[in-house]
Amino acid sequence: MTAAIPVTSGACPDCGRQRGGGVACQFCDVVSGTDGLRLASVGARFGAYLLDLVLLFVTLVIGWLIWSLIVWSRGQSPGKQIVGIYCFKLQRGARATWGTMFLREVIGKWLIMSALAVVTLGIAPLVLDFRLTWNRQRQQLWDSVASTIVVRG
Repeated sequence: MTAAIPVTSGACPDCGRQRGGGVACQFCDVVSGTDGLRLASVGARFGAYLLDLVLLFVTLVIGWLIWSLIVWSRGQSPGKQIVGIYCFKLQRGARATWGTMFLREVIGKWLIMSALAVVTLGIAPLVLDFRLTWNRQRQQLWDSVASTIVVRG
């Protein structure tokens, strides 16, 4: 087990430019304290999300659920596995565990977002779906709930 990933500033060891204030370099997306892990792009995350929706439909939910229960132990969803990205637990400095993925996917993504949809008549989820475009760590609400970032590596 490795230490938590610190929020650092100063020069990036990978590109040499000023890192910024997040867990990853603002220019090259290398996550501090890791061996070259980079934040997943917005496009890769969106692609994985769309793949999850398509697979959910094509496999009639059951196949997607079984696949998810298997790959959650590697910090992935079926869509993330196909795209080649995974969830990374900030406090542990390692891939997200099955329990973290359950918290992220079921509690954060489905329960909290559904409750927000009901309370705000669907407005909050529409706005929060784009949160990763303005969040420094490219985190969605469910990433913040589970203290994860999504990386490629």
